[in-house]
Amino acid sequence: RLKAALNRSPLAAGYGTIPRGRMEGADPLDLTDLVIGFYREGYGARVVGEALRRIQRLDLADGLGGDDGEMAVARRRWLTAAKGGRFVARHRLALIGRVRGVAALLDRLQADGVLTAEEAAAVAAGPTPQEQMRRLLATAPAWGRRGHRRFLRAVRCLHPHLMEDLEGS
Repeated sequence: RLKAALNRSPLAAGYGTIPRGRMEGADPLDLTDLVIGFYREGYGARVVGEALRRIQRLDLADGLGGDDGEMAVARRRWLTAAKGGRFVARHRLALIGRVRGVAALLDRLQADGVLTAEEAAAVAAGPTPQEQMRRLLATAPAWGRRGHRRFLRAVRCLHPHLMEDLEGS
């Protein structure tokens, strides 16, 4: 529904719609990349926000009564993926203090190509989970947008309650 709403959204002068074929098979993270690539971060957030509001209005008009909270969570998650580096920087202390399963996180990041085996081993050599997270987050500037998205996806999968808390703050 979001992809269809994005295709029907009115755009500011100088912007074109994302081709339907490019959006068709895109997962949420690929869609985020497309939106940022076509509209940049700031304007892209406004376009997605308007598309989500449009969906919500249609739900209300159809009597489905969409949940405001669900729309807010969807909007927050999109912005979080788009701004992964800032998210990590903003919530660094909470990530260091609350992530306990660092080994599983390292396995995912290594499998996703975010970390090399050597980097993962250096992080795992930390004596406590807090020190391991400090070492891991010290490598964050080299990850790029794709790496940050994969980091956030891994933390969301392994620590969903933590991510809900952080995304809500």
